[in-house]
Amino acid sequence: MQKLKDIFAAVGRVVRSPWLMAILVAIIVVAFAIWYGAAWSLIIALPIIYDYYIGHHCAKLHARLMEKYGWYRVLYAVWCALVFAVVVGVILHMFIFRWEGVFLLTLAVVFAYALWEELKSNSKIYVWLYGWVHAIIFATVVATIIQLYWFQMFVIPTGSMESTLMAGDYILVNKTSYGPRVPMTPLSFPFVHNTMPRNDLKASFSTLWQRDYRRLKGCDEVKRGDVVVFNFPEGDTVVLERAAESYYQMLLSSEFGPITEERRKKIAEEYTIAVRPLDKKENYIKRCVAIPGDTLRIVEGVVHNNNNPEPMIPNKQYFYDIYNRKTGRVQTNVLLRDKELHSYADTTIYKLSKSQGFAGERLVPHTVATGWTLDDFGPLWIPKAGAKVELNDYNVALYGRIIEVYEGHSLERRGDGYLVDGVESADYCFEQDYYFMMGDNRHGSLDSRFWGFVPEDHIVGKASYVWFSVDPHHGGIRWDRMFKSIK
Repeated sequence: MQKLKDIFAAVGRVVRSPWLMAILVAIIVVAFAIWYGAAWSLIIALPIIYDYYIGHHCAKLHARLMEKYGWYRVLYAVWCALVFAVVVGVILHMFIFRWEGVFLLTLAVVFAYALWEELKSNSKIYVWLYGWVHAIIFATVVATIIQLYWFQMFVIPTGSMESTLMAGDYILVNKTSYGPRVPMTPLSFPFVHNTMPRNDLKASFSTLWQRDYRRLKGCDEVKRGDVVVFNFPEGDTVVLERAAESYYQMLLSSEFGPITEERRKKIAEEYTIAVRPLDKKENYIKRCVAIPGDTLRIVEGVVHNNNNPEPMIPNKQYFYDIYNRKTGRVQTNVLLRDKELHSYADTTIYKLSKSQGFAGERLVPHTVATGWTLDDFGPLWIPKAGAKVELNDYNVALYGRIIEVYEGHSLERRGDGYLVDGVESADYCFEQDYYFMMGDNRHGSLDSRFWGFVPEDHIVGKASYVWFSVDPHHGGIRWDRMFKSIK
């Protein structure tokens, strides 16, 4: 028995050993620095790790300075009070003022209280509160790193992916699948995307510091059939009061006037317009149905890539009109999933056709082929990095937004040809890959058929699991959907 106790005691000493913790943390930091491409940072990081767990030189120096110099004590008190004021001020502003008051005023009041406590009082309540401040800061840093570079949680707001994903599903998105995107707008409030919590009209980010697009190495590439989260390509300009709608689709609506300029002016007068950087556009989730270099065509609702029909997706659904040949009865707008079609496989009894009220909608925003509809679309070539396309009226109508918006070049018609960045060009070479995304609710999805291609730099990650689900209409937890993989 004593030997067993000695073994457990020895294991406990090893587990509690500062050397073990230092080695584990150093391994994680080294792996991340190499992955990130910043091995130079180890010159600073590794000595800090050693001193924090082993050497304690900084802590000893801090203690000596606190004991010897009054100015240092004051300076340290100011720093601690400022940290306290920022954390507590943010919490107060979030839950009480809803970001409608002057934040600097809140910050000043809390800072004055914290500085008094640091210099004079140091009460038990303040010490207890500061313990929570430390815990909040540590949890925020760790969770932010995980969210940015490993995985992120999202909630499904609409039914565009039914029945694969339902409104109210909470999903886990794996960012390492395609490689996490390095933050392009680093000055951002943690855990929210583009608006402050409890105030959807206030931006949660600052564009004072912007970085170019960069993606770390991932485990895989986007494949046909993947369920992908991405930034909404047309989300650079947003009407905040009608954030679920595309601003560019609103410019096409006669609701705001007969001509585009009049519509633009009226929208600006009646609503709040926000301009967002690439990584702060709204997050969308769809299924990738075509990858770079594919030629896509939709025939009677069936997606074809390079003349090959897509594999069956069991929960993909359409609205059908069902004609019963024996009874002569017609059922219209019946929502059926692919896996339910076998019930109507007997063509001597049933005749199925896509409901034209949905399938026949005309699509014109990003095409010149005005005969294209939801169920009869294309052919359309999907741009690939390094590939060239001839600049003519047809191709410019299809790919002009890519050239001007996603790749940032000027495009101008001159005579019978085109100028790219002021230079006459017969063709254009694409700089990045593009994808075509569609919802599994094929007659109820606002997707690439309406707004076009998804650039590679807009890709966020791959949807992996439903970890929780709540019915948004009737309440209650959908237990049968929890911990379900997404296919």
